[in-house]
Amino acid sequence: MTGVEGTGTVPVQQAEASDHAQVTQVAGDYEEHHHRYVRGWEYLRSVSVDDGELDLVEHAFVDPPGPHGSGQVAHAASMLSRCYGRSHVLVLCGEAGTGRRTAALRALCQAGVPRKRISWLVLDWDRPRTEQIPHTAGHGFILDLTGYRMHEDFYTGLADYQQQAQAAEAVLVILADPSGWNPGTLATVPTVHLARPSAVQVAEAHLRHLAAGRVDWLTNDPLDGLLAQAASASEGARLARLIAQVKGDDRSAVKQQFTDWHDHLEGWFEKHSAPGDLRERALLVAAALLEGVPADVVLGAADRLFSEVGGELPRGGALSGRDLDKRLEAICASPTGDEGISLEEKQRGLSEAVLKYVWRQRPQLRPVLLEWASQISAPNGVAVLHLRRITDCLVQLSLLPGGSTVRSVASKWIETGHEAHRQLAVEILETMALHPVTGVAVRKQLYSWAYHKTTSKQLTAAVAAICAGRLGQKYPRVALTRLRLLAARDDAQARDGVADAVRTLASDPEQRVLVLSEIVDWAESTDSTIHKAGASTFLALTDITSDTLLPLPAPQESADEAPDALAGQLFVRGWRAALREPTAAQEAHRHLAAWLDSSKLEDDQVLPLTAEVLRGYLGQAGAADLLVGSPGSSDLGRVRRKKVLDQLISEVASPGSPSTAVQSGDGAPVTA
Repeated sequence: MTGVEGTGTVPVQQAEASDHAQVTQVAGDYEEHHHRYVRGWEYLRSVSVDDGELDLVEHAFVDPPGPHGSGQVAHAASMLSRCYGRSHVLVLCGEAGTGRRTAALRALCQAGVPRKRISWLVLDWDRPRTEQIPHTAGHGFILDLTGYRMHEDFYTGLADYQQQAQAAEAVLVILADPSGWNPGTLATVPTVHLARPSAVQVAEAHLRHLAAGRVDWLTNDPLDGLLAQAASASEGARLARLIAQVKGDDRSAVKQQFTDWHDHLEGWFEKHSAPGDLRERALLVAAALLEGVPADVVLGAADRLFSEVGGELPRGGALSGRDLDKRLEAICASPTGDEGISLEEKQRGLSEAVLKYVWRQRPQLRPVLLEWASQISAPNGVAVLHLRRITDCLVQLSLLPGGSTVRSVASKWIETGHEAHRQLAVEILETMALHPVTGVAVRKQLYSWAYHKTTSKQLTAAVAAICAGRLGQKYPRVALTRLRLLAARDDAQARDGVADAVRTLASDPEQRVLVLSEIVDWAESTDSTIHKAGASTFLALTDITSDTLLPLPAPQESADEAPDALAGQLFVRGWRAALREPTAAQEAHRHLAAWLDSSKLEDDQVLPLTAEVLRGYLGQAGAADLLVGSPGSSDLGRVRRKKVLDQLISEVASPGSPSTAVQSGDGAPVTA
């Protein structure tokens, strides 16, 4: 196996499409459905696989022998390609480090799935459901269920999915860990239990592909023996990558980087253990956190850390102490061309290694480091322009022993900290929610906060902000689920946060229809709580005064299935649902009146929509006021109101009109 599982590579988001580029956004075989842009929302999105990773799978794969004599992955591939009894669903089960990711790619390639048709599925869900797995004709999908607990309906649903995949000649490979995959008698999907491949063999295979002339480095000093017998495949792949990338013959640098510079840092901290060395220690940590950042920022951050641990800065300020070159030499750092400070330029991986070393060796310093990071990244802090770099470093620390401190401190900051604390905490939780290791747990935490009515206003605001950001871009369904829970709260502040969030998500033209369709589904729900939340959230999208989202795209001469037409249908459904909700009807009429008065919208956008919304609701309280207008109505709005009223009256008067009845305020039909 290539052993690149867990490397964190984020492939470019691509997908093949026939005639409609929107397939990238909704994935799956949505083109089979009548309302493809709306129905496509039911399926998980997919992303293509990096060509470099596929090259390693093809040329540097190690396949340990299985119980059938052949390689275990070769046996798995045969189940997907044999003439008789062929399976279209396969489970690869193994512990972390067994190379499940690369095994899946290898199995699909050997089964004959073309490279461009192999995709990872983006797990935009809270609970795995087979109905959401695409089965696009001729494609191969990889579904990583590590960290999820499967319910009975998932196991039983695999039988139906298998039939759909077989009909479409699609293939699905599921990755699972032994503790999470327990179908019992509920599913008969073939399962291959992967054994851990030799890390040494993986490293050798990678080097033969990446740098064949350096294969012997693995068996010579100082690199021999680095890979222990229990080392994972990913460790073997990592060592091979370091060997291939190093310049010249600097084998000691490979060892230092592979071991996280442990020996180097242990010696450095031992050498700089005197009280007078405390400022240089602070500078080393600051340079590690702010790799490549301008020197004045790093020095200012270092002085702040020095003060946080009780150090007293010398009199004279910037004129005191040694010159910059001498201080950089002391911490083994280099100046960069743009006046930055870098630990990585000469010693790759050193900045991350420094933070890990300090975190592990000085656990009592962890709260101080977090507080310091918050202070320097505050709006007026010295490193305010480098918030993302600081956030990424703190998330890496959260993966270490004791890393739960990062999440707990971030939660505390949101509730009780000042604005700078809250800003950094939201960034940390957002990044953790997207991380392949911490993501599932943090997304569950966000759900719990949104669900419980006792959650503080500060936390609910943070959840809404996170859902409106990168989480909503990558996992829009996950984000919308949490926003729906917040919208159901009896909390005006939460509803305002939800309104801002959904407008932000829907402002992306590529997912506007999909977001709108989900919210309309809430508004049409038979559950009164969800219906009420959906109505209020829908009306947030119809606020014509908001600059975040112009509610309706420009009119086009296009087929009925085009996004513009579907958006119009969804707006009609959403408005009607809002009119059926007593607490939202008045606001729905008010927003519709604003549309009629607005010059932002064309007549052929707003007039047919208004007529369609009011058709059947003319007897409802507020409808007459809407059509008559008010002293504040615009001249354009008065003209439009007359046109809509004339159209509705002519329809009622026409003997052949299908709309010969309207509804009263309580929904009962009355004579028009």
